[in-house]
Amino acid sequence: MIDTFGESKTMVLATAFGEKVTARSMSCVFDGINILFQTDSGFQKVEQIMNNTNVALCYQNIQIEGAAKLCGHPAEKQNEIFIEKFKKSFKSSFELYSDMKNEIVIEVNPTLITIWKYENGKPLRDYLDVCGKLAYREYYLIE
Repeated sequence: MIDTFGESKTMVLATAFGEKVTARSMSCVFDGINILFQTDSGFQKVEQIMNNTNVALCYQNIQIEGAAKLCGHPAEKQNEIFIEKFKKSFKSSFELYSDMKNEIVIEVNPTLITIWKYENGKPLRDYLDVCGKLAYREYYLIE
């Protein structure tokens, strides 16, 4: 996964709370397997994460389920790695938003990663159960 994503990608983030589910594109950077992005702390996604830390991210044929946590303003010391990578990968967004007082960094710790792919023309899904430290494959049967 790390090789596929490189240092950054624009991914779709899905959040939910109560009966409301929302999704939007986010500029993401990676710290190992963890995914980081910034947003305005007043946005709906932050309220949803505060009430339900379970989120999903998607990039092409890769789906990631994980737990989100709020990590403070981008300028705070604990977010140095985020700022370094975000500034390099999304310079215009960094310059426009990172100094705004309401910005907040969110880190997603993946729990399950699913990748759809084909092997010899046969569809399959590779799974990485991060919490269980287990990788496995399931073939999708076409009748």
